[in-house]
Amino acid sequence: MAINWEQVRNEQYPSIKEKHLTYFLSAGASLMNKNAYEEGLKYFNQMFTNGDIDHEILFTELEQVRKLVAEYINSKPYEVAFLINTSSGITVSAYMFREVIGEVIYPSIEFPASVHSFQRLGYPCKKIKPINGKYPVESFSRYLSDKTKYLVHSHVQSFNGFNQDLYQLGNFCKENDLISIINSTQAFGAFELDVKRFNIDILVSNALKWLGCGFGIGIIYINEDLVKSYQLPFTGWLSVDDPFTMDNENLNLIQNTRSLDSLGGCPNFASLLTLKGGLSLIKDTLGKGNMHAGIIQIQDRIMDLTSQFLEHIQEFSFKIITPTDIECRSGIITLEHPKAKKIHRYLTKNNVYTTLKKYPKDSRNTLIRFAINYYNNSEDIERAISILNSCKYLD
Repeated sequence: MAINWEQVRNEQYPSIKEKHLTYFLSAGASLMNKNAYEEGLKYFNQMFTNGDIDHEILFTELEQVRKLVAEYINSKPYEVAFLINTSSGITVSAYMFREVIGEVIYPSIEFPASVHSFQRLGYPCKKIKPINGKYPVESFSRYLSDKTKYLVHSHVQSFNGFNQDLYQLGNFCKENDLISIINSTQAFGAFELDVKRFNIDILVSNALKWLGCGFGIGIIYINEDLVKSYQLPFTGWLSVDDPFTMDNENLNLIQNTRSLDSLGGCPNFASLLTLKGGLSLIKDTLGKGNMHAGIIQIQDRIMDLTSQFLEHIQEFSFKIITPTDIECRSGIITLEHPKAKKIHRYLTKNNVYTTLKKYPKDSRNTLIRFAINYYNNSEDIERAISILNSCKYLD
């Protein structure tokens, strides 16, 4: 099933052409796609013209969004709840296990949000060291002790783009009786996810990066068996059965992940409806009615574009800190150079947008991150390479 990627780019991301953008910032936040934008506008127009008259329709649409997320990650809809960002999902996870505090193991370059709440609550935490920028699952056994209970791991590492084999990771967790908590922020909307096949206990994400749905969306999946064993830590008046009876003594909680929606309060409908638009783009436009097919199209597209980029970037004096093996690769390519700050400034001056970064605890910015999404194209890569060729700091 051939996709006309130029048509998708021009129709869904018109500002790229209108503003002459060469945009490699998806690991920070993507441009919002037109589908998501229009769904958000519908909400604002509805509130502007009708206020609360149609509030029941909004709750019905919320369930449609939940079904789309469940279809993407292969879960049951009631195993999915909506929060405000990835951090809120991690905080829920850390508080959920507070009465069974055990050791947490995690990759040394893990994004801070993944472990902050666990550390703050006093969980003993142990870093897994990389091997040539990778975190091979077969090396994890040496980090286990009789106190290890949790493994926290990003599907794709924000720092260097390492893409973990979640199937192998899930088997490792199952064999060692570990609860797996996956931060899918840098993969959500770009790579295949299957919480059942990958044996994921908890998955958290947002939708502002590769999915292009803007800020204010948090997604959490919690396996239904886990909910039966542990108490959900944060609830509110909408977390109970029959909340609209307005019984302020009603503590009959919905016994599944849905009770976490907006921590039991009113949802952020505007953001969640943009999520509906973004997921519908994947399912209906790219997948022709099949969510999985749409994701595979995106995944293959990103792999093709990163291969093109890596082929051209070899001619420069950058150190590539991203693992380049295709099975470990994502849409993130991070490069190291002592003059990274000046190179980044030169790229930005020429409308090539990347992210300037540094090693943790290093005072110098020596890294440039290119985040290549499906709406990029070969011309974007050629333009970036052309600008780099004219950059005096790379002589």
